[in-house]
Amino acid sequence: MNDKRPALPRLTNALATPAQLQESHTRGLTPSLISSLHYLGGSLIQIAGAILNFPDPAIATSAIIFHRFHLLAGFLEPPIRNTAAACIYIASKSCEIPLRPSAILAAVDTACEDPLAVGGKRIPRRKYSHANTETLDHWELRILTTLAFDMHVVTPYTLFLEYLVSMNVDKEREKTVAQRGWNYINDIMKTRICIFHQPNVIAVTAVWLAAREADVEMLDGEKWWEAFDVDTEDMGHVVLLLREGRDIATRERDRIVSGREPTLTVEEVKLRVVEEASLPSR
Repeated sequence: MNDKRPALPRLTNALATPAQLQESHTRGLTPSLISSLHYLGGSLIQIAGAILNFPDPAIATSAIIFHRFHLLAGFLEPPIRNTAAACIYIASKSCEIPLRPSAILAAVDTACEDPLAVGGKRIPRRKYSHANTETLDHWELRILTTLAFDMHVVTPYTLFLEYLVSMNVDKEREKTVAQRGWNYINDIMKTRICIFHQPNVIAVTAVWLAAREADVEMLDGEKWWEAFDVDTEDMGHVVLLLREGRDIATRERDRIVSGREPTLTVEEVKLRVVEEASLPSR
């Protein structure tokens, strides 16, 4: 007798393999610059998404596609501005949230003016030619083929809320932890963490970080994360990479506040990529 029950949804993502990571570090760029490039792209996507009123899970879908693509394609050729826009374009289709190509291009261009700022800028009234949208179509196809048309993406937000509710925290503290944890996930999506760890690890770490910050004890100090198949080693790695991303943002914002030029602008990054790629192998 055939089992006609619907298949359960896959709650895992494709992660970086050791071979892919090794290849990404042999293209002439330092690990530090690679981390900065991933953070810059993730930040651009988040700001552009906020401008477009794109929901956070859809922004995260865009970011995961971006990080996956650049893991495989590197940063020597693909321009971050174009790939960020194309990833939003792809996510808008997979998440069934239609966005006009011209609106995406305008939002990304606005984000590029200050890629580490908090979102909220209005979309400028700019006109984009047919050639602009053809470029968007080109990078959409390039990303799709590089990723073998595998656009399956699971974001951590739903798991995060489900895990938090299961803790039986009182409603007021649950609300506090939920808001802080959601913000942690937003920050995590700017980094490469999503190509190293599955959504359940990210969700559990966000709960743990938010609860610690809000001084909320979960299940009387028990190792509750083990119930969600997560260990402290993975959680520690997420925290380490998140701190690395925040250090990048803090460094750049400090430069701007002190009146110095930022080092992580879209144009400056192009020069750094070319410069480092031309250096002898280290």
